[in-house]
Amino acid sequence: MAITRQEIEHIAVLARLEMSGERFDHLAGDMQNIVGMVDKLQQLDLGDITDVINTERKNALREDVVEQDYTPEELIEPNAPDFQAGGVAVPRVVE
Repeated sequence: MAITRQEIEHIAVLARLEMSGERFDHLAGDMQNIVGMVDKLQQLDLGDITDVINTERKNALREDVVEQDYTPEELIEPNAPDFQAGGVAVPRVVE
């Protein structure tokens, strides 16, 4: 399948892209390379490959269990330079 400059110009109009003349030719070449790579992938013999998706598996993740619950004061107070009334006190910046 050949990608022409006219097809690239049409796609650019649909996508509302503004490009110069040389850019269309460059993009047409890039698109042709991509289509060529996809064609090569379709030629691969995948008959010996088994499915990698195991639909029998129900849940491979661990249970989400809370091991230890902390209050905000227990987490913030030891790390804050000035902890007052349940929050971090900061210097006033507006006068």
